Amino acid sequence: MTVQKHIDTLIQIVKNNPEVGSFPCIYSTDDEGNSHHKVLYTPTVMKVKSFNNRYLEIKDCKPEEGNSLCIN
Repeated sequence: MTVQKHIDTLIQIVKNNPEVGSFPCIYSTDDEGNSHHKVLYTPTVMKVKSFNNRYLEIKDCKPEEGNSLCIN
């Protein structure tokens, strides 16, 4: 999923259901959605070493050096 696809989807959801704009954000902790938690932080640009691994190795960076957006 790209950031733009995520934004476009959110815009469409809120356009069709404006009340969703005031809902809290949550996320699932695994592929099967076995656990859910509230999103606590604003999005942050991160640098991921490789997207080929299940567990990503990341580091903080300047936005112009990043290659991903962390949502929590």
